[in-house]
Amino acid sequence: MTLDKSSPQIVTEAVTPSLTVDCSATCKPCSYTWTKGALTVASSRTLSLTSITRNQTGDYICTAVNTATGVTSSAPTLTVTVYYAPDVNLEARCRPYRVYVGQQNVQLTCQVTAANPTVTSYSWTRDGSSIPSATSSMYSLSPVTRGSAGNYTCAARNSVGTSSSPGIGVDVQYPPNVSVPSSQTLIETQTLTVTCSVDSKPAAAVRWTQKDDSSFTPQTGSTLTISNIQRSQAGTYVCTATNTLSPCGGTALPRSESREMTVDVQYGPSMSGVPSTSPVTETTALHINCNSYTVHGNPTITNYRWTGPGYSSSGPVLNITSIIRTASGVYNCTASNTLTPTGGQPQTGSAIGQFNVDVQYPPIINTFTINSRSNKVTVEETASVNLGCRVDSNPASTIKLMNGSSELKTIDKALVVYHNWTADCRDRGNYTCTADNKLMTGEMVTRKVELIVRCSPRLDESVSKELKYASKLGDNLNVTVSVLAYPPPIFTWSRTTSTSQDLTGSSIPVSAISVTARLHLTNLQQQDFGDYSLTVDNGIDGSVSYTINIVYEDSPETPTRFRTSGNATASSLWLSWQPEFNGGHPQTFVVEYRQYCSTTWSVYNIYDDTGKMMVVEVSGLTPGTTYIFRLNARNDYEPSHRAYVYVETKTDGVPTDTKNLEAVTSGILAGTAIGTLLLTLLIEGIVLMLLYRKGFRIGNSQRETASRESSRSHEIAEMDNIGYSSLDHVNGPQQDSSLKKEESDKPHYSQLKIYENTKAGDEGETSTYEGMTETPPVTYEAIRASPYQNSSAQ
Repeated sequence: MTLDKSSPQIVTEAVTPSLTVDCSATCKPCSYTWTKGALTVASSRTLSLTSITRNQTGDYICTAVNTATGVTSSAPTLTVTVYYAPDVNLEARCRPYRVYVGQQNVQLTCQVTAANPTVTSYSWTRDGSSIPSATSSMYSLSPVTRGSAGNYTCAARNSVGTSSSPGIGVDVQYPPNVSVPSSQTLIETQTLTVTCSVDSKPAAAVRWTQKDDSSFTPQTGSTLTISNIQRSQAGTYVCTATNTLSPCGGTALPRSESREMTVDVQYGPSMSGVPSTSPVTETTALHINCNSYTVHGNPTITNYRWTGPGYSSSGPVLNITSIIRTASGVYNCTASNTLTPTGGQPQTGSAIGQFNVDVQYPPIINTFTINSRSNKVTVEETASVNLGCRVDSNPASTIKLMNGSSELKTIDKALVVYHNWTADCRDRGNYTCTADNKLMTGEMVTRKVELIVRCSPRLDESVSKELKYASKLGDNLNVTVSVLAYPPPIFTWSRTTSTSQDLTGSSIPVSAISVTARLHLTNLQQQDFGDYSLTVDNGIDGSVSYTINIVYEDSPETPTRFRTSGNATASSLWLSWQPEFNGGHPQTFVVEYRQYCSTTWSVYNIYDDTGKMMVVEVSGLTPGTTYIFRLNARNDYEPSHRAYVYVETKTDGVPTDTKNLEAVTSGILAGTAIGTLLLTLLIEGIVLMLLYRKGFRIGNSQRETASRESSRSHEIAEMDNIGYSSLDHVNGPQQDSSLKKEESDKPHYSQLKIYENTKAGDEGETSTYEGMTETPPVTYEAIRASPYQNSSAQ
């Protein structure tokens, strides 16, 4: 048997379209069979292989069978060899092939699973690009870098062709690489927004914390956000990124990285402790260091600027060497710094401290007027007087309005003071306004203005309304009557009966409003005693006349208006009386008392005459007890023959002893009846005695002198019958119980009052009569309102 083609037959997969081989044998009839191994592949003499594949490689045998004889014959074996390109695959533990940066002993294997003929060369590509250095079946990635990542393929080549493996992805993992700004600068109240850039594979978890500040609440995510940032939030912030590397066939590897960022919060300066007022005395230096009140900002470099009333300067110190009052006001110190936020325009942070500079200065009196006029002002009596003083000072002054040494009005912390009244004759004088605010270095500032009051004549208040003088035959007597009037009056003395005395008289100016009329009487005779008339006229409201009575020296007249004040307590009460004419000699007053149920009088005290209403306190009395008080006036001329005056009153409280009240009351009633009878006889005796003594003196002047010498012993003898009680301790004014004798040889005149702060003439502005005090008259009504006035002898 023969084949029409020799063996072996070489074909190429996918290249040779087909292979046909005929088998021929010398037999008839013959049947043919082609087998490949045990597999019959054809039942004809022709072996036809189409769509050549590598599976058709092998030995083919053609067997011929003589169907007639059953003889079998086989042709030589036909070997068919099929060439094909390599089958290539990349060997990997996992897909994608996970590795990490820095990993060692990492390689890829190009595995050829089939190839005919044998592979002659290898080549590698990454992401489609040839790797020139890779020419073997193995490709090493060690050490793995981030550049090792990509899609790898390998190609195997034989004589048929080149085959490439399917690609395999190499996933290169790497730990986080963190990037943040090294610093951020913000202005307080801005919003901080910073992104932490993280490069990692796989993706990392990002967390923000603040270094050394556990109070900060960590934030997750790549962005750090702080709204309305405050200076306390400045500091170092840390971004931390964490991931886990998971190589194929290896152990998981956690990795992290942190980066720090400094946050600087800038803010302007502020002011603290700025005083509400900065007082400074005029002409002294004003020195204020604004730096002392500045709380420096961030950055701390601070610029200063001062502005104020007519003032501007740079630097922290306000310095005025000699300040004046017009410089008072608000001075502003502006402290500033420059803020430079990251990525923004520079800004200015500033604070203003307001300093209220109060320039203080001593007072000056701008105006001091009477009825809006200064210097010398003349008004009519009863006209309105408006005294006004206007002061300029800082602080406000204590302003006093004075009439001489008498204070009219004082107002503290004032700049203007007014005082209004109706003009009186005695208001004439020099008025002053003084101002002081404790800044004067010398005397207080003072302004004066003179007030002249035109007034008709009237008696000086110091002159007794009775105008009575006492003397004796042959003596000389100076009669003086003080009159208030302006302009100065003219005096005319006269008498209705004949007299040998010279009635020309004279006058002496005591002050600008007080003039004393004087009449000197010599060698007084009986006809010289009696009434004299003094006419006074200054051309205003007509003339006035006064009667002056010249009498013989005698014992004092009985006091009047003897009463209690109504302010009784359980152990004390107040008595008052009006002294009357003293008979020409200083008089004293003896106050005696007894309980209503008693008949024994006790001397409480002896008081000197003050010339005005007498008010005394009687203490040490028994509560709830009725007392009778009597009063007698005495002088050292002779024993008093004037009558007593009486008053009955009762102390507050409950009586301590009421026994035998009815019996005592009966005795007192009887005693009162007898006393009334004796008092009537005593009054009649006094009248007769006065008539007798008057006639006796005319012809017996020597006897009168002897009577005066004996008066003291007689008075003491009379008091021997009075007795004293345990009430000798007194709260009122005390007197020597021996009734000390005054110097009786001195002439006694009515007191002449000299008014302060007036002058005799119009020239000059200062008073020539200083140190003289006017005492206003005391009325009983005023005494009742204030029972403690004049409680002691003057």
